[in-house]
Amino acid sequence: MARRVRILVVYKKDAYQQYLQEQQDPHLSRLLHHGHPDVLDMQRAHTVHEEAMEAVVLALRQQGLDFDLAYRADLKVTKRYEMVVSVGGDGTFLQAARSVHNTPMLGVNSDPARSEAVFCAADQRSFPRLLQQALRGRLPALRLYRLRLSLNGTPLPQRALNDVLVVHDDPATMSRYRLRIGRREEAQKTSGLWVATAPGSSSAVWAAGGRRLPWGAKVFQYRPRELYRGRLSRNRLTGGVLKPGVQARVTWLMRRGSVFVDGPHVRIPLRFADVLEVGLSLADPLRVLGLSGKL
Repeated sequence: MARRVRILVVYKKDAYQQYLQEQQDPHLSRLLHHGHPDVLDMQRAHTVHEEAMEAVVLALRQQGLDFDLAYRADLKVTKRYEMVVSVGGDGTFLQAARSVHNTPMLGVNSDPARSEAVFCAADQRSFPRLLQQALRGRLPALRLYRLRLSLNGTPLPQRALNDVLVVHDDPATMSRYRLRIGRREEAQKTSGLWVATAPGSSSAVWAAGGRRLPWGAKVFQYRPRELYRGRLSRNRLTGGVLKPGVQARVTWLMRRGSVFVDGPHVRIPLRFADVLEVGLSLADPLRVLGLSGKL
């Protein structure tokens, strides 16, 4: 007897739901009472997101599929699924992807008017059609390669689909570290160091002056952020595209620091003399449905 298809749906809680409905934030509640336009827009965004969630659930039920719902902040995958569907934007997709290994993912942009959601191939209108194609094996998948990290020689469980930021805990404080790429090594003073995958090349590292890369490329890149240039500075490691066998090696030279993996939710603390190594993993790429032509 064939095993029934089971889907995991990972969703976000929008700002209106978190801060007004659940936490009942008094400041935002007062602004809503007085009709502040930005809080009213927050309320409208909540309605749009809820409609998208309802559309996704309805499509799954119409297909007769078994599915589980999981809030992204509480996500713990303990079952086997044939597909993971994220409903939200890129933040939701990236949080869901941290728990995904061999399972294909399909992202649903719940609010295209407000969210770029570059990892999401579907919205609430196109989801039923793309779902059917995926179930029939006719929705192409793009393989995306992630970054692996180690700290002081110990591999870390976290992998980055988008990027890694190495930075001081205080955003107004200059970051000091020693960077080694291949055989070259130098001390740097910056506002942080980006290390990004090919799919992450169109976000923060690009804004910092990096290169946009084809999403499926087996390369990654690094880019110091706001590199300090002074009388004593002779920096040559100003950014570049790296092959899988090369690592970006960072020796942290301050008392406090952090490594952020794919946004603010995963933070790895750094102490003076800690050594972080970042490289590209070609094992177990993430299979993202519907993005076969993405650059």
